[in-house]
Amino acid sequence: MSVNMKEKKFDFSIADMNHNDESAYSPTIRELTPKQLQNIRIKKRVKYCLKILNYLLLIGVGLIFVYPFAWMFVMSFRSYDEAILFSPGLWINEWHIENYVDAWNKAKFSEYLGNSITFAVLVLGLQYFFIIPAAYAFARMKFKGNKLLFAIKQLGMMLPGEATMIPMYFLYSKLGLIDTWGGLIFPSLVAMFGIYMFMNNFKAIPSEIIESARMDKAGHLKIMLKIMVPMVFPVFVTHFILTFIGNWNTYYWVLVMTNTEKLKTLPVAITGLLKAEGVLPPWHQVMAGNILQLSPILIMYIFGSQQMKRALIGGRKISFYGEEKGNLIQRIFRFFKKKLAHSKENMIEK
Repeated sequence: MSVNMKEKKFDFSIADMNHNDESAYSPTIRELTPKQLQNIRIKKRVKYCLKILNYLLLIGVGLIFVYPFAWMFVMSFRSYDEAILFSPGLWINEWHIENYVDAWNKAKFSEYLGNSITFAVLVLGLQYFFIIPAAYAFARMKFKGNKLLFAIKQLGMMLPGEATMIPMYFLYSKLGLIDTWGGLIFPSLVAMFGIYMFMNNFKAIPSEIIESARMDKAGHLKIMLKIMVPMVFPVFVTHFILTFIGNWNTYYWVLVMTNTEKLKTLPVAITGLLKAEGVLPPWHQVMAGNILQLSPILIMYIFGSQQMKRALIGGRKISFYGEEKGNLIQRIFRFFKKKLAHSKENMIEK
């Protein structure tokens, strides 16, 4: 009797071990009943429907996050008459690239861009001299008062920035730090967010690695810089990007601590575009200025997104169908490389 293998499904189970046979075990074939086949089909359909719902949910959430940026980008190319209507659509009747030139000149981007870069670089460069040793001490060193110090720092982290801004302003004014680089960067040098982030990852490193380094007569400084920091490199990149974004977008602290134009940064400069020349502010130029300000952040995220994802999932590599996904630039380069190789193969075959 012939059996159609496409219509029949079988269940393979392990039989009892046969000591006389050369093989350790032999499978027995058992035909599934119609009810079991129906249950398998129902499970597959349910999984397929759930997958569709999952993709629809992801697309919906993605559109919610992407739409404001897309609308801001479209708004930056509109004319003044179209911009003041605040149309929610994403269609552009006439492209006005000169909006970016006007925003650059009116906001004095060439002057304030250097201040923003200097502020972000100074905070990032000096911050790691404080937060990494502090995180290592809290994670791997035992000393009197460590829990008390950590609790005090956590208490300071719970307070909102607005509650401490006025006392800090009075303190810095007494010290003569108003309108100076020191006054701008000192509050950010010992950030509890960075200490907490590095401390948790330092604790996750196996103690055997630290003990083996100590057996090789490695001191705390060598263990911290040559063993622990390289092992948490994705966390380092994640903290770098998040801190850079926070410092790049700092507005209120820079506005309070600066009295002259020499130290103002881009977020403060863009508010100057809101000064209305007519009845309403030139929103098309404001949006163009926002796009110019967000460009460095977007570029940095594109190149560092893979490391951020690895840090969030515990340092594991992210793979897509068995292949490392890479960042957006790498995926685009890989796509065109495959297309070029495919076209060469077609030319050779012809």
